[in-house]
Amino acid sequence: MELKEALQIALDNEQKGHDIYKETSEKTQNPIVKKTFNYLAEQEVNHIDEIKKYMEQGAVELNGDKLADTKQFFTSTVSEFKEKTELSDNDIKAHEVAMEMEQSAYNFYKEQSEKTDNEELKGFFIFLMEQENAHYELIQKALDYIKDPVSFFSEEEEWGLDGG
Repeated sequence: MELKEALQIALDNEQKGHDIYKETSEKTQNPIVKKTFNYLAEQEVNHIDEIKKYMEQGAVELNGDKLADTKQFFTSTVSEFKEKTELSDNDIKAHEVAMEMEQSAYNFYKEQSEKTDNEELKGFFIFLMEQENAHYELIQKALDYIKDPVSFFSEEEEWGLDGG
């Protein structure tokens, strides 16, 4: 696959992600889902801009959020909405689709990073892989939390009985 084609596919994937995240945030009644998917839509815009700059300039300063940033976003969002919120079937499906999308994009970027000998381009694809991974983790954690906040905190904090 040519570089230009790979970058165009990446750009199309990010635009598709943005559109789905924005649509989900507008349709949901769940405040956690709304905030999470708005955040993801904003991140996709950042990726779109970075890919376009890379296509135009051949190099770009990579400023995406790291896994620690998405964890911070999640923590602040959860503390903002302490009460149990209702999760619709559409919300669950949106999370599942989003995780599939992020995984697919990750796999594509990984494949492209392994195919290129250009170290700068390899770094760009690895950066995008890290972004997709961080988003996948955020979506998974948000879904786990909304489904069952009590169990989520038990597992996250390793609360429980030792049986001893």
